[in-house]
Amino acid sequence: MASTLLRNVAMLVLWVLVWQLGRLVEYTEHASVWFPVAGLTFAILLLGGNRTIPALFGGAVLMTIWIGRHYHLALSNMELAYAGVMFALAHIGSYALGARALRMIVNRGSGALPELVVGFLLIAALSSMLATATGLWALVSTGMMKLHDVDAAWLPYWIGDMAGVIVLAPFFTAVLSAIHPEWKTRLVALVSLNHQHATPRFKYKLLLNLLLLAASMWLAQATRSPNSAFAIFFLVIPYMWIACTESAFFNVLSVAVGSFMIALLVHALELKEFVMVYQFAINVIAANTLFGLALPTLIADNIKLRRVADTDSLTQAASRECLEQRAELDIIDCRQQRMALSLIVFDIDHFKRINDRFGHAVGDKALKHVCVIAKQALRPTDMLGRFGGDEFVALLPGNDTAAAIAIAERIREHVYEAKLEGVHALTASFGIAEMQPMDTYESLFERADRALYNAKQDGRNRAAWLIA
Repeated sequence: MASTLLRNVAMLVLWVLVWQLGRLVEYTEHASVWFPVAGLTFAILLLGGNRTIPALFGGAVLMTIWIGRHYHLALSNMELAYAGVMFALAHIGSYALGARALRMIVNRGSGALPELVVGFLLIAALSSMLATATGLWALVSTGMMKLHDVDAAWLPYWIGDMAGVIVLAPFFTAVLSAIHPEWKTRLVALVSLNHQHATPRFKYKLLLNLLLLAASMWLAQATRSPNSAFAIFFLVIPYMWIACTESAFFNVLSVAVGSFMIALLVHALELKEFVMVYQFAINVIAANTLFGLALPTLIADNIKLRRVADTDSLTQAASRECLEQRAELDIIDCRQQRMALSLIVFDIDHFKRINDRFGHAVGDKALKHVCVIAKQALRPTDMLGRFGGDEFVALLPGNDTAAAIAIAERIREHVYEAKLEGVHALTASFGIAEMQPMDTYESLFERADRALYNAKQDGRNRAAWLIA
């Protein structure tokens, strides 16, 4: 219990300090460029759950009383405490629902980072919208805000809260999970927010981003042009550079630092007339960075899918589609470079008998065994593909008929000499064709297949070839 109490006190102090950080860039009552405490609340509820609500509740009440005194509101301490309770219910309740929704997505176990990023962004937008609606209602109903001020305050309130969640919730999640390892959820492991090492160039990338940020905002200050303020959106490009080259933690760190600098410069350079531009910029940059974190996962998934599509699952030879695509490219290339190209079509003799007599498991072993032998006889520039059933195709760019015959004979001899458990003898027949000036892949394959037919007619366990 003592540990829980100390933890709640620490969370309360941290929450109050982060609240005051947001006040540094407040440009109208109850609205600032961003509201970092929204991100902290979301992260605490996401990791700590209901156990952390007392700290958040206490912080909300204390800060409401402080705000009332700071703005010299004509409310007693009891009225301000009541207003604090109402605000705490609105603020904590909204983000508790958002955190619970995100935990449900994670616990579902899809493991898809892009879907998690989309889910987080939608939840951040909706939960901050709910926090805005209920928070403004609490302020108006308790006399802390005039009803006619809602029109001017609701949009900056919402965008500021949303920026706080999108920018800082991932950062605070990483920091809090490092301080309290027992708070770690599958979310942290899924998006790799652990403190991995930055690349040696990270500090230079971050410095460049901050210089570009300062330059774009100085331009807006010098020209006082709304068009100049929109230059801040070009920062999406260097932040995507960091997103694609740095670990997740240092990505969210760079966004947090950059967003804080934007908020400070709005105040320091007196750019409050452009504040909505900068609020939206913070959200856009943060959202793009989160999608940037998902890029390696998307690329890896695409590579995996491509590998599955290009590879026969049983033998690990190229699939028929992949072989045909590669053959068409090699035919064009060899023809342009005036190089020879040959095709070997081969299959296992009496393969149906092997399946019927020994079973399909032994037949599968025979296919894999022959495939391994064939690959060992080929060069890295050659390609072995499974055409279908027990029929394989070897694509040999740069090899003429004589070289192809030598390769086919080497494979044939090794297949004949190999010992496969359960099978007394394993042989294969081969058909060879060399590319002619007017050949397409289809015509080349058709000749090699006819040569294979001739090899089988001549007694099997041999190679045959057709010149034209």
